[in-house]
Amino acid sequence: MTEAGEHIEQPATAGEEPDRTVWQTPGYVVVDTALEVTAYYVTAR
Repeated sequence: MTEAGEHIEQPATAGEEPDRTVWQTPGYVVVDTALEVTAYYVTAR
């Protein structure tokens, strides 16, 4: 699993996951980042 916030820090590049282009939408970034952070901590426990 990736570190929380990694998607925001790193812009989409060729060869990366295709759906990473969706991160360009600010609202989606906030919502999906929150979900990823939650999943990250839940999995870590």
